[in-house]
Amino acid sequence: MNESQDRHYRVLLIDHEADVCDQISAWISSPTIEVVAEARPREAMALWQEHQHEVVICEAMPQVTSGLNILKYISERNSDTQVIIISEAGEMEDVVAALRLGAADFIMKPIDSTVLTHAVSRGIADYQLKVDNRNYREELEVRNRELKESLRLLREDQEAGRAVQLKLLPPFKGEFKDLTLEFSILPSLYLSGDFIDYFKISENKFGFYLADVSGHGASSAFITILLKTMANRLRQRYRTENLPELTPAKILSLANQELIPLGLGKHLAVFCAIIDIVDNEICYCSAAHFPPPILVNGNDYHQLQGKGLPVGLFEGIEYEEVSMPLEETFRLIMFSDGVLELIDLPSVADKEAFLMEMVKKGTHNIRSISEYLGIEGIKAAPDDIAVLTVTRGC
Repeated sequence: MNESQDRHYRVLLIDHEADVCDQISAWISSPTIEVVAEARPREAMALWQEHQHEVVICEAMPQVTSGLNILKYISERNSDTQVIIISEAGEMEDVVAALRLGAADFIMKPIDSTVLTHAVSRGIADYQLKVDNRNYREELEVRNRELKESLRLLREDQEAGRAVQLKLLPPFKGEFKDLTLEFSILPSLYLSGDFIDYFKISENKFGFYLADVSGHGASSAFITILLKTMANRLRQRYRTENLPELTPAKILSLANQELIPLGLGKHLAVFCAIIDIVDNEICYCSAAHFPPPILVNGNDYHQLQGKGLPVGLFEGIEYEEVSMPLEETFRLIMFSDGVLELIDLPSVADKEAFLMEMVKKGTHNIRSISEYLGIEGIKAAPDDIAVLTVTRGC
């Protein structure tokens, strides 16, 4: 017998022959197995009802109370108890009936000690397996309930976060004098790590940015909320304190100074620009933004390259501004790097060329870009996807 030493089991032995009970008890008793013998079936059933023994060894006893009736009594109560039937007759009908009623084993007399001890060991193992499986199932049900509750709370948190994030976004289409801005954001999860904002700086100047927070999901989305708050506070400060006019480099430098001390483990790739509609000029900074925006300036096509490092990663960074004149008619198209995941080409250079070719074919507005890249039909984006366009005279 190889029962675990930290578990004790009880065997109820029902047989009208005292010497058989003594012999069986001697065979199977051990430090971990307690054998209780009872010759009277009714009293034996009362004992079982009280103690729910792990194994019952029952003589068929056709002349008193059938062992099959005892087996049926135990089985009907959905017990894990393993019942071993012992019989002298060995009628095949009794064997089949016993097994159908759920008997763990059927042993003929004269009893072989090895066969019986093996049957008891297997019965104990089967009993323990049933108990363990039920315990695991109950524990799993508890864990499932806890998981469902956690998922419900998470879904509520995400819905609240998404509501806040959507409220912080500007209108999906906006205008400033003769400029028109449109954007689209498709999160890879419920919340997006991409963020877009645009705002009036003065009567002649209009600013905007596309930010892509490292990673995606809730943690990245919360950084976009923080970014919006920082940008609002920064603009308010410059208006009320009569500070020098904001520039893209100042915006990124101040954002970098505020993010680093927070130690959030996140950084941002940002394209930030200001357009002067009187001087017809765009001034921009790129903080590791990729792919580079595409400017259709009259009949010319430009990639607005930049060499700045990400925001929130290194201290003391100075961002380089680039200025260039704008034609009376222009289109500026910006993407987050999530669009590159949609282009099935072998190299990044090929994907950049694909975007440039797309623009040269006249795919300039949000709807046509979404159709061209297949964004509208995506149910689960591999990464957050954002597209922003700024146009004039088109």
